[in-house]
Amino acid sequence: MAATLFEDLAPAERFGTAPALLRHRLQHHALFSDAALVELIERTPRDRVHVNTMPRDATRPDLWREGDMTGVPGQDVLAAVAGGNIWVHLKRVHETEPAYRALLDALFAELEAAGFTPTYRRSMSILISSPAMNVAYHADVPGQCLWQVRGRKRLWVYPARAPFLETPVLERIVLGRAADTALRYDPAFDAEAEVFDLAPGDVATWPRNCPHRVRNADCLNVSFTTEHWTDALRAGYAVDYANGLLRPLFEPMLGGRDPSRRTAGAAFRAKFALAAAHKATRRLHRPSRMGVVDFRVDPRSPSGFVDIEPVAP
Repeated sequence: MAATLFEDLAPAERFGTAPALLRHRLQHHALFSDAALVELIERTPRDRVHVNTMPRDATRPDLWREGDMTGVPGQDVLAAVAGGNIWVHLKRVHETEPAYRALLDALFAELEAAGFTPTYRRSMSILISSPAMNVAYHADVPGQCLWQVRGRKRLWVYPARAPFLETPVLERIVLGRAADTALRYDPAFDAEAEVFDLAPGDVATWPRNCPHRVRNADCLNVSFTTEHWTDALRAGYAVDYANGLLRPLFEPMLGGRDPSRRTAGAAFRAKFALAAAHKATRRLHRPSRMGVVDFRVDPRSPSGFVDIEPVAP
């Protein structure tokens, strides 16, 4: 099958096993035009929208602030992003927007037709962010791809091992007991990061749980993230979930070592069953990034927002 949404799918063998760049053809797709984004901003339910800011030179996630853009026209939101210092996240648009769902399905259908690992439980979220805006060091649970549509950004991808990723912290993230930004970041980590300068048409992917951070170039950025699962990702997730449950019981016997993360054998099967049973008996409440709302989007401000009296979420 000839790809129509991709320009280059050459490193198929690296998908999910090493950081890699592919090339897509969505730079001029109608769904990412200003007109389409304005409509999407205005249609997206409030509980699926995050608007945030943090100092441009900061990497600390505790400096991440939550804002509000309720009732602000989409055109004004885009103007505020273009001239300010804000980050707009439209979450899981495939669930409310059939056109974006169709695009998501078409992208992964082409990937799988080209020999990529079959995926399921896919999702899509859109990011519209200001020049020089940055996203703090964090790690995600599902498989991830970052698709650059407009503008440029630098992406740092770090190894999914200590000291970049401490297993006990990962287990708490998987269990929903810690936010994905709970990891410790040290600028010295950058020496071992794989660095990508993303341009329109680039899509970056990396192995499970690799910590990463992003800084925009001096231009408006439009990108989207996709999440996906494979059988291998699901198996690794189940092991980390079960290890997180078991760690308090067995940590005294481990002597400072981490429990096995193997995804084969009798121990793995027992952990998979434990994770499935535990999830079936409780609702997983992943910590939200939604904090106290203390600013409102305003394109007349040089920062793209004005401070308001803090309001609890």
